Amino acid sequence: MMIATDKQALSVRVPFRPTGEEWEEAFSMLCGMCQRLGECEVIEGMIDVKNGKPWPQGGWVTDPGAGITCLSYQPKPVRTLNDDELAQALGDAVPMCDGCAARKGTDASQALHTQRDFKQAVSDRGLFTCHKPGSEGKSCGGWCKAVQRQRGDV
Repeated sequence: MMIATDKQALSVRVPFRPTGEEWEEAFSMLCGMCQRLGECEVIEGMIDVKNGKPWPQGGWVTDPGAGITCLSYQPKPVRTLNDDELAQALGDAVPMCDGCAARKGTDASQALHTQRDFKQAVSDRGLFTCHKPGSEGKSCGGWCKAVQRQRGDV
């Protein structure tokens, strides 16, 4: 299992400057799930680039796993599963797929947003689900292994 660190992530990312029609989609994808939505100064800084100001530190960048990401992204808190819910989620998990966020080299393991969401879900024991077609919404096998390791089950 490999979880990209933010330091590793910075080495392969360059500023993403959306065209007019890309702004809405990028904002929705990058900011819609962020805990900082409504409090973030990065958006204003990116808008100021049009007026000749430098690209803001922590702004939107290219991402090898997701296409684009925001270096300032902070996942929203997840609801911690109670013991019964956690046991159910661990028992209902699908096997770790080839595209799993916990599998080294996958797009998901390289996507900064996904890695931050994954870490949050593991540390808070909140549900992280699979995105593989046919397994969507089921407990992620890689997440289950990480939670079990965290609990000392393995």
